[in-house]
Amino acid sequence: MKNTFHPLTFLLLSSMLCFSLEMSAQQEGHYLSMASNPFMLNPAAGGLSDVSQVELLSRNQWSGYTGGPRSFTLVGHSEFRVGKETDKVLKEFNPSNAMLFQNPKRTVGKMKHIAGGKALFDAIGPFVKTSVYGSYAFHLPFTKTINFGAGIGLGWSNLGVLQERVVLFQQDDAAYSQFLGNTSTQNILDANAGIVFYSEKFFVGVSTAQLLRNSVVLQNVVTESNYNRHYFIVAKYQFELNEEFSIEPTVVAKFAENSPFSGDFGARILYNNSTWFAFQYRTSNALTFQLGSNIVKNIYASYGYELGIGPLRKGSNGTHELQLGFYIGRNRNTAKEIKQSAE
Repeated sequence: MKNTFHPLTFLLLSSMLCFSLEMSAQQEGHYLSMASNPFMLNPAAGGLSDVSQVELLSRNQWSGYTGGPRSFTLVGHSEFRVGKETDKVLKEFNPSNAMLFQNPKRTVGKMKHIAGGKALFDAIGPFVKTSVYGSYAFHLPFTKTINFGAGIGLGWSNLGVLQERVVLFQQDDAAYSQFLGNTSTQNILDANAGIVFYSEKFFVGVSTAQLLRNSVVLQNVVTESNYNRHYFIVAKYQFELNEEFSIEPTVVAKFAENSPFSGDFGARILYNNSTWFAFQYRTSNALTFQLGSNIVKNIYASYGYELGIGPLRKGSNGTHELQLGFYIGRNRNTAKEIKQSAE
């Protein structure tokens, strides 16, 4: 009998994969924009609306200090269809190129195939990590107004040590010279997975990263460190206050073994669904603020600031985050519009 891979089988396997893995230590980055773009954490969270999305983020921590953590991330995702009517997957979006255009609405009640990818660069002190991932997700109607989806991502990462940033207490350290004195890098293959429930107003996503829990091996030396698994939960719901204003309470939770729980609790206030101000309290003693807007020609941008309020607030000197992205819809069929208006 011919073997077939049913999409429902994919959803079930992905769901079990998400919940059957143990929690582990924190090594993944934490962006202010994770609530507004959960695809950064969850390969199932792409394709929520009928447009493609591409986004670039830059995060600079401990400003003014050499070797402080800094990160760059490029993410993108889009629904696709194989076979007939492939041109009808994406909808026209902001065809008049209006300024302060409204955010695209989530679409439910239909089956979706979503492809995505992300590239990341993280640096802290002498350590740098570069990663590239591709992902696939499948969404199905759970009810008429709620969709359920699951996704899996596979990728490559390279961990390296920048020798010029290494500071030795003892300059003739024999162990360092023997094992890490030359350029030390490690290439690994890794995976992540996630599930989502969403409607036009609410979103809940659960995901896990660094599934394979690779060991850190530098210059053929197997260390006792691992790329530990992380678990993320993102939840939000948009309440309409009046015709112009709405508020979206958000929660971003991060779990890992041998590390304290990290959670962001706050809300995003939206004006005309096109300009927003977000504020959150982070359990690791920080307050975060973000101001953003949809600008023109499907481009949006935001600036975020994280203020430490704990014992390290003076040394951290604040964290800055920039977000720039754009939506891609189907090209406007002006010839068809002219023909229809002439009839």
